[in-house]
Amino acid sequence: MRIENTTPIAVFIAVCLAVGVAPTLADTDQPAQAPSIARMARLPVTGLQVVETSEGELLFLSDNGRYALRGRALDLWHGARLVSYEETIRLAGRIDLARLKLDVGDLGAIEVGEGPEVVAFVDPLCPHRVALYAELQALVGTYRFRLVPVPVLGEASQRAVLALACLSGSDPGKARETLLENQTAGLPEPAADCGQGTAQRALIAAQILGIRGTPFLIAPDGRVRQGRPEDLAAWLADEGEGAP
Repeated sequence: MRIENTTPIAVFIAVCLAVGVAPTLADTDQPAQAPSIARMARLPVTGLQVVETSEGELLFLSDNGRYALRGRALDLWHGARLVSYEETIRLAGRIDLARLKLDVGDLGAIEVGEGPEVVAFVDPLCPHRVALYAELQALVGTYRFRLVPVPVLGEASQRAVLALACLSGSDPGKARETLLENQTAGLPEPAADCGQGTAQRALIAAQILGIRGTPFLIAPDGRVRQGRPEDLAAWLADEGEGAP
């Protein structure tokens, strides 16, 4: 499942106008000159876009076009200063879980395969899961997949995620089989509090990482993908399909 997040044309118009209404202190008495926008892209954080002007200036704009931010910007998740549009986009399309000290094992990750680590946040009831699981089964000799169940489809998903978290704590093999063979509907109601801490940590992590739908993939090199790639093997090898 993929939840689209589009920007209305009216917002783009407001953004374009807003770029020119932030004169410097030295020229506040002069009419604002709106620089032309060469390119722009949404960042993986609520309400912010990056813009490069035709003069090569890097700006950060609010979605409603009200605020234009100039000056030094840092990507704290990567420990990097953002000095160019290309580098901003490159880092925005990556997540370094090791640098963030986030071990998805603490989120109830269900593991299959051996090799470089691929993290996938999945909803047990997502309609795209069947095709994804079929593809990753052919790659378990090349990659180690760590599947983190998260609920994005409502109460039924919440019950399935909680039941998987409970089962994974006592029988990881059975939890893996249940998830990959789409048998979560047959799981019994977990005992009180069983799996709740794990499920809650997974949900909070998904919110912090900006996950809006499933599957959400993190490749071994940190590239991220919201939604299932047309060719999982090619995307993981960085052939043809890059991060969106």
